[in-house]
Amino acid sequence: MDPVTHLASGALVAMALPDTRRSRWFMPFALTCAVLPDVDVFFGSTPLDYLTLHRGITHSFAGGAVMALLTALLFLPLLRRAPRDFMGSGGVHTWGYARHALAAYGLILLHIFLDCITTYGTQVFLPFSDYRVALPAVFIIDPVMTLVMLACIVAAMGRAHRRTFAALGLAWTVLWPGASLAVQQHVQSGLVAKLAAQPVPPVSVAVIPEVLAPFNWKVVVDDGRRYGMARYQLLNPDAPLALELFEKADPVLYRRLSEGEELFRVYGRFAMFMTQETRQENGASVIAYRDLRFASTVPFMRMLRGEGVPFQLWARLSTDGRLEGFRFVQGRAAGGSDAAGAAGGTGGTGGTGGTGGGDWVPVAR
Repeated sequence: MDPVTHLASGALVAMALPDTRRSRWFMPFALTCAVLPDVDVFFGSTPLDYLTLHRGITHSFAGGAVMALLTALLFLPLLRRAPRDFMGSGGVHTWGYARHALAAYGLILLHIFLDCITTYGTQVFLPFSDYRVALPAVFIIDPVMTLVMLACIVAAMGRAHRRTFAALGLAWTVLWPGASLAVQQHVQSGLVAKLAAQPVPPVSVAVIPEVLAPFNWKVVVDDGRRYGMARYQLLNPDAPLALELFEKADPVLYRRLSEGEELFRVYGRFAMFMTQETRQENGASVIAYRDLRFASTVPFMRMLRGEGVPFQLWARLSTDGRLEGFRFVQGRAAGGSDAAGAAGGTGGTGGTGGTGGGDWVPVAR
């Protein structure tokens, strides 16, 4: 999810817990814990680093526990300070280290949950497994979910019913994704039954949240050779699916590229619906690999993005079919040899230029 949603979740937790209102430091502590897993965006500088580290160890149960222990220890001297006008007993300043560490871990787990309900994929089981949990419940930016959370925060800022409004906001972070996931399951089961009745039924049908889900969904149909992508609108369920067709990545060629370059192996594990587009440039074949998870079927999103799709991997092959170079496009550049936002460098897997701009990364023969 986006940083605003994560920060809102931290504020709601701070408001919902007892004895926190008069603490000067518990709210900063809660906000820090709520966004702390995203510190991984500062790790590494190459495309390979980004694909392996983002939503990696800092978003895992084990890594989250370590961060909670360290953050509680760091904030403990501040959290133990009593308010100047404090009279009587109770208050978060009387909590011990263990209780603050548990609060930190709960906030980090809430962050992990909010990331798991999107389709990007979160490696919650590291370091034991790099399996990515991805529930198709909400789009990565969900204005309905976030605005309701913010409204509950504003309501909780009043003197009356502070904890009640905060608890309602936290309940919303579970109820809204749960309802959206139920809609997704209903839409998918209906489309599977409908498409199975065709003369040539598809191999698989996936329904993925689009912007403004659960009212917009992206349907990805696999017919074995190609992917078809279309928009499904909840308020117009009988509209025919206008499938846009894409060539699936050639598994034999991609396996060969993966054996020669680590970035291709990692990207192959990362992508869910990998397509390929081949063009000729100066006698060499240039192949663009894209993941339809990050394409959009909503017109205004396509207008904003142009023709680009985030998270593209490009390969340049020599006339004899060997890999000469590659580049990773993290942003929305449409591609080509002059695509903006491509990762480059002068050597090594993923180069040294980070995920910003740069040239093709040559492959040593």
